[in-house]
Amino acid sequence: MPDLPFLVSMDQLNAKQNLLHKIAVYLFTVWCGLLAAANLLVFFKASAAWYVSLFSAAAAVFVIALCYVLAKPFAKLKGIWLVLLLFALSLALKLAVVRLIAPAEYSDYQTFRAGAALIAMGDVSFVTRLPYYSIWAYQFGFEWIISLIFKLFGRWDPVFGLVVNSFFAAGCTPLLAAVGEKITAHRNAVFAALLFTVLPITIDLSAVFTNQHVSLFFILLSVWIILKRPDWLGGILAGLSLGMAKVARADVLMYLAAILVSFLLLKREKKPLSGLVCMVACYFGIFKLVEIIIRPLQPYGLGNNFPLYKFAVGLDESSWGRYSVRMQEEIFNNETYVADHALRDAETMNIIKEELSIGPARLLKLFAMKVRIQWANLFHQYEILHDVLQAPTCEVLGRTVSTQTLNQVLLLWDCFIRFLLFSASAVCGWLTARKKEVSIGFSILMMAFMAFSAIAFLIEVQYRYVYFVFPAICIAAAMLADPQRKNEE
Repeated sequence: MPDLPFLVSMDQLNAKQNLLHKIAVYLFTVWCGLLAAANLLVFFKASAAWYVSLFSAAAAVFVIALCYVLAKPFAKLKGIWLVLLLFALSLALKLAVVRLIAPAEYSDYQTFRAGAALIAMGDVSFVTRLPYYSIWAYQFGFEWIISLIFKLFGRWDPVFGLVVNSFFAAGCTPLLAAVGEKITAHRNAVFAALLFTVLPITIDLSAVFTNQHVSLFFILLSVWIILKRPDWLGGILAGLSLGMAKVARADVLMYLAAILVSFLLLKREKKPLSGLVCMVACYFGIFKLVEIIIRPLQPYGLGNNFPLYKFAVGLDESSWGRYSVRMQEEIFNNETYVADHALRDAETMNIIKEELSIGPARLLKLFAMKVRIQWANLFHQYEILHDVLQAPTCEVLGRTVSTQTLNQVLLLWDCFIRFLLFSASAVCGWLTARKKEVSIGFSILMMAFMAFSAIAFLIEVQYRYVYFVFPAICIAAAMLADPQRKNEE
C-alpha cells in the first residue's frame, strides 16, 4: 500500500473540522511562545556572571547550528545507511555519557534496575514485600521488559542496564527522522532527529536507568507505522507497538488519543478508519495479554493503583507541585492508608479539593511556577551531576569551580536551547495555521504535546516527564529551517 499522502488539503475538510484544527494549531503557537518566554525569563533572572550567560547562549546556538550543518551531508543518505548513521551517532553519544558521566544509582532509577535484575534471576518476592509495587504496579512492566534482555545476556549490573537503555534511546533518533519524513522534507527530518539527540534533557537522561527511552522508542515506531500504512495491517502493528509502550510507561495514552483525534479530524476514508479500529483493539489486546503473562509475577496488574497521589502532589502549593515530603509522609507512608486504600483515596480527594479552593489568583501563581519548573527547569539539578553535586566544588579543566555554578551553566545552556526551539516552533505553528494544507503526522505530535501540557498543570512536575513530547518541538523547529522545501518522497 502506498504511503499516506504527505499533506491533507484543508479544502477537503468541512467548516467545523477546519475550524477545530486551526484552533488547535493556534493554541500550540501561543503555548510555544509562552514557553519560549518562560525559558528566557529563567535565563535572564539566573544569578550568573554575564560571561557565563554569554557562554551558555553561544553554546546553545553552536549546538543547533552544528545540527543544521550536519543535516545536509547526512540527508544525502537514505534508507538503511541513514538509519545506521543516525543510530550509531546517537548511541556513541549516549555510551560516552555512560562511560564518562553516569552517576551512581539512586532513587527510582536504582529501584528499576534492581527490580529488573531480580526478575532476570527468578526472584520476584520483592513485589509482594514492597508496597511500592502494589501502588505503582505499572512500574513492573518496564522492569519485566528489561529483565528479558538481562536474562538473555546473563548480565544485570548497573553499567549494562544503562547500555541497554542507550540502545533503546539511540533507536529513537532514526525513528524520529522516519516520522519526520512523513511530515516535512528529508533534510528537515534529519535535522529534527539530530536536534533531539543533542537536547540537554536527552543527554541528561542517558545517564540514568529510566523507562522513558523504551516507551518513546515504541511510541515513535507506532506513529511511523500508522503514517506509513494507515490500513488494517498498519493498525495491528501500530497497536502492538503502542501496547508495548504502555507496558513500559503509562504516558502512551496521550499519543493514542492524539492519533485517533488527528485521523478522525483530518481523514475520513475507510482504510484509515479500519486501521484505527485495529490499532485500538491490538493496543488493549497486547497490554492485557502481557498482564495475563506476568500475573504470576505481579499479582497487582500493571495499572496505577493510586492515581490521585500525583494530583495531590501536583496541586501542593507549598512545594510548587514538585515532590512533597509532607504528602509522602501523610499519605504514601501512612500505615492506616496502606491498609485501607478506600480511606486513603477519600482523604487524598479531600486534600485535592482543599488545594483547589485556594482561589484563582493563587492557583494561577501555582500554575505559572509549575510551567517554569516543568518546562524551563527552574530549581532543577541535572542527573549527570548527581554525584558531582555532593561536593561544594569540583575540578574542571584544571580549575576549581563551584558545583552549583556548573549546574547553573547547564541550566542556562538548556534554557537557551529551549528558548530557541520553542520560539521556532511558535513561528512554525503560526505559518502552519495560515497554510491551506496540513500534515497528519504534525497534527499527531502537536496534539500529544498539547494533551500532556494540559495534564501537566494538575499532576506532579518533574524534569524528565516532558522528554517524551519533545519530538513535536524538534520537528516543528526543524520545519522552520526550510519551510518552503518540498517533500522528497
